[in-house]
Amino acid sequence: MLDTVAITAGSLPEEGAERLRRERQEKLRAMIRRFDIPALLLSDPVSIRYACDARNMQVYALNHDARYLFLAAEGPAVLFDWVVKPVYFGHLSTLDEVRLCQPYGYVAEGDEPEDRARRLWAAEIADLVRTHCGQDRRLGIDRLSPFASFALAREGVEVVDGSAPLFQARAMKSADEIAAIRVAMAACDAGFAKLRSGWRPGITEVELWAELHHTNIAWEGEWINARYLTSGQRTNPWSQEASLKVIAPGEVIGCDSDLIGPYGYAADISRSWIAEGRPDDRQRRLYAQSYAHLQANIALCRPGTSFRELTAENYRLPAEVSEQMFNSFAHGIGLENEWPVIKYAGKVDVKGGYGGGYDGVLQPGMTLCIESYVGEEDGPDGIKLEEQILVTEGAPEVLSRVPFEEDWL
Repeated sequence: MLDTVAITAGSLPEEGAERLRRERQEKLRAMIRRFDIPALLLSDPVSIRYACDARNMQVYALNHDARYLFLAAEGPAVLFDWVVKPVYFGHLSTLDEVRLCQPYGYVAEGDEPEDRARRLWAAEIADLVRTHCGQDRRLGIDRLSPFASFALAREGVEVVDGSAPLFQARAMKSADEIAAIRVAMAACDAGFAKLRSGWRPGITEVELWAELHHTNIAWEGEWINARYLTSGQRTNPWSQEASLKVIAPGEVIGCDSDLIGPYGYAADISRSWIAEGRPDDRQRRLYAQSYAHLQANIALCRPGTSFRELTAENYRLPAEVSEQMFNSFAHGIGLENEWPVIKYAGKVDVKGGYGGGYDGVLQPGMTLCIESYVGEEDGPDGIKLEEQILVTEGAPEVLSRVPFEEDWL
């Protein structure tokens, strides 16, 4: 386990990174066997990162059907990519083969005869299924266009949902994954230190938010999912994004990191503070409510507790601020926001947000984010707090070191 005091950029040793890759792929293969799926075809770049640790051009891959991974339960891991040179993938023991991809869709085909490229793509995937899956022609997917699914069906391949084994595998973190998460969290903590000291007269929300992004990239992090740094009135309701608004002295600043950091792991915490000066009594009250809400719900997250027990037992906010609180009080976290999503009491049947409302059981090795937002409807501002925790054999471990405004409580 990494010494949390000495963590720096790149401090996960290469042998730990190699174990992490192998462990994740082995977990995923074991899980697809448990779900009786002979192979997966992964298109989401985060799924590909989990399964083999190939990381290049992930954001670009979100918008182009030209990067995918075939992973057999009892067979090879074959990555299809734009390039096949060893310089990109030679360090990855998790890949048995890299092939040049067959892009499809309008950008790839233009006005060529319909389905020409898609048929070539499907024929190559179907050949892998026939070669490595015996008589079973089922193929689990994470996401795929319906037109690609139709092309596979014409080749005799039955597409099935591969989400359950993928997210069940991702939910349980190994010791090496936890070490990588600690590095990502340290990058996030360093970014928040820059945010907290970065206000100056005339600075805009986006200029301040850039300090978090800069720090993450300097630690060799990946990207930030949302531009959640707002000030003053723009903190109410929550989920507005950073803008060119100048942050005035005395305004509340709120930031939700939504950061994908080093080694691809997420660090997702929230803090609220004052740009300059002291909070008024109403701001202190909201902050104290949010802090109590957060701490009480963290304490509930012990192994063996069911998701529905957590929904039934979680801390109730006063009615005047409960309407705008999140539908979910906890969500899984790993390479991204993940399964499970656990809802607040009274919000189980409310649409929107992440979904959730199903059952399951907390287990040691899960990592979760516990969320709180407190702000009156049409109020002048609001308070957003969030912590990332590790479920252990006993009390949950809080992973961030970013302080709260304890003198507000």
